[in-house]
Amino acid sequence: MASLHDVAKLAGVSKSTVSRAINDEYGVKESTKIKVRKAIEECGYVVNQVAKDLKSQKTNLIGVIVPRVSSSAVSQGVDGLSRIFDQANKHVLLANSQQSNEKEIEFIQLFNQKRVEGIILYATHLDQDLVKVIKQSQAPVVLVGQDGSFFDIPSVIHDDNRVGFAAGQRLVDAGATNIGFIGVQSEDIAVDSMRFLGLAQALQFAGLGDPLFHSRGTFFIESGYEQMRQLLVDYPQVNGVFCATDRIAVGAIKAILEAGKEPGKDIKVLGVGNDELGFISRPSLSTFNYAFDSAGETSADVLLDLVEGKQQHTSKVVLSFQAVERETC
Repeated sequence: MASLHDVAKLAGVSKSTVSRAINDEYGVKESTKIKVRKAIEECGYVVNQVAKDLKSQKTNLIGVIVPRVSSSAVSQGVDGLSRIFDQANKHVLLANSQQSNEKEIEFIQLFNQKRVEGIILYATHLDQDLVKVIKQSQAPVVLVGQDGSFFDIPSVIHDDNRVGFAAGQRLVDAGATNIGFIGVQSEDIAVDSMRFLGLAQALQFAGLGDPLFHSRGTFFIESGYEQMRQLLVDYPQVNGVFCATDRIAVGAIKAILEAGKEPGKDIKVLGVGNDELGFISRPSLSTFNYAFDSAGETSADVLLDLVEGKQQHTSKVVLSFQAVERETC
């Protein structure tokens, strides 16, 4: 394996000059840098990136923690942030927390050991332990999907309360009067609590009182199916259901069909996310489009500003949404 000495000998310069040229330090002539680069290529010398990073105090590494890699929302978000970081010559290290709060904490600590320049966290929920670790992190952290602004943690969130309100209005306008909500675990404030709260506010505004039910499960299609199947037994009068995600809604549609009812006619159904599964389901799912790729891009822009020490003018960025009209509402 070629050494620094071999490069210096081939380029006709000292080892210190080779080192300075590799690190692009001031005072090295461009002609000398060209000779060094040519010598490196000819002898196959491999630059010690760790030593170079230690010298420059920069690793160009960004840690990204996601709850699961199978999520369409997450994959679109990672695509978005990757585009921004590529343009900034940063490299993304991706970690899958498997929706575990403990793993989120573990990865934040691990990324700090790896000397990443910043961390983007798609958090499942916030608690005291996670907030404490984020505040202790040497690398700046930006939250996506959960609002950490109460703790002075920069956040990029979706307008979950307002989407719940909009869903309630759409269901009422479509003629539904007995409306319920199928959500996820209560710890997920954004996806479960905020969307339910918006729905409840819309129904109260319309004079319908509280939602018929607030059922909780997981993010998977099977969960939506199992919940809706039981809800049809417990609440046979239901004629409108707002689901926290499109995948939950697709499962609910299957249960409604199996019960001999027609989604969109007997029971209005709404989801959130504009997942492609909703487009191909029969009947096709009415939903709300979230710009998940924009969330990734925005979080990357916010983090780069933090890495560069730029002043932050806002504690959180709230992204809007668009209604998608199809067959179920």
